[in-house]
Amino acid sequence: MVRSLVMTSVVLVMLVLLGAGLAEAQPVTFRLRGEVPVGQKPILELTAVQPVTDVRVELDRDDGKHFALKQAALAKGKVVQLPIGDGAAGKATYKGTIAAKGPDGAWRNELNFDTAVIAPIKVTYDAEHLDLDKRVLQFKVSRAVDKADLVVIGEDGKELGKGTATFPAGSLDRWLAITWSQPPTTRVMMMKLRVAAADGAATNVELIPWSLEVDHEDVNFSSDQAVIEPSETGKLDASLGKIADAVKRTERVLPLTLYIAGHTDTVGPTAKNQKLSLDRARAIGAYFRKKGLAIKIVFAGFGEEVLKVKTAQEVDERANRRVDYVLGPAGGAPPFKGAYAKVHVDWRQLK
Repeated sequence: MVRSLVMTSVVLVMLVLLGAGLAEAQPVTFRLRGEVPVGQKPILELTAVQPVTDVRVELDRDDGKHFALKQAALAKGKVVQLPIGDGAAGKATYKGTIAAKGPDGAWRNELNFDTAVIAPIKVTYDAEHLDLDKRVLQFKVSRAVDKADLVVIGEDGKELGKGTATFPAGSLDRWLAITWSQPPTTRVMMMKLRVAAADGAATNVELIPWSLEVDHEDVNFSSDQAVIEPSETGKLDASLGKIADAVKRTERVLPLTLYIAGHTDTVGPTAKNQKLSLDRARAIGAYFRKKGLAIKIVFAGFGEEVLKVKTAQEVDERANRRVDYVLGPAGGAPPFKGAYAKVHVDWRQLK
């Protein structure tokens, strides 16, 4: 999952007067909100020090476009906000004048300021472009960026390593790569990616690639049955111990969900196999819950769709009659890849 946070600076700053005249004779003060996100316009905020009429702002942008802003009258102490430009993304320089009529007559001053309409950066990422073994993360961006920083967090919540990458112009429409280093035999739990552009826009994305396939001995079910025989409970207790150890190791950093995926061989009707695999996955989840596993448990039946050993129809293959246990981040997508990703199933939560 990708969650983006656009970092922009929205600050009101005093404009510099370039014309002659004392500040105390100035009937209008003004401030600029010059840096805004796309979808907004920079704002020129005027405050009447004295009652004024016929307030006019004439501006020329560095691309040759002209803009005229008008305010008929302002009573003393009143404030008005005038939007500047047309909202076009990017940096711009404006030069022009501000004029008004006050109690002491006509007043005029020159203006010169910069603005920036900053487009957000959206980051696209998928599990197929993350290689935890080679320690390479690839991602795409919605606009040109020039730098990325990565912090990698381990299962204990402590920092494992960092990475930095810079990108030349033309970074759009291609996968950008950043690498990192980490101690051997450690596992990545979380990745914090910050991507920045030259105009100051930046996005922070938190990635959670962690998952754990629980090594276990498969439960033997009777033919066409989803009842766990007493002789098989020792296998489940051993699996539960491994699951509990993983939860204890990571729960301070990340809440977990246990995914239970049921499978069958190709003997019998497809629809019947799908239901049988679902019922067996449910039975195992219920056993774990009864034994005290408190984390979220979800289950699904894949029937004969994801065979461990490829066979023809009506082949009794023991290796295909199995149930997989995978731990993944709570609230995230099911951490299944390859053939699993090609099959649509409805994951059900165990109460």
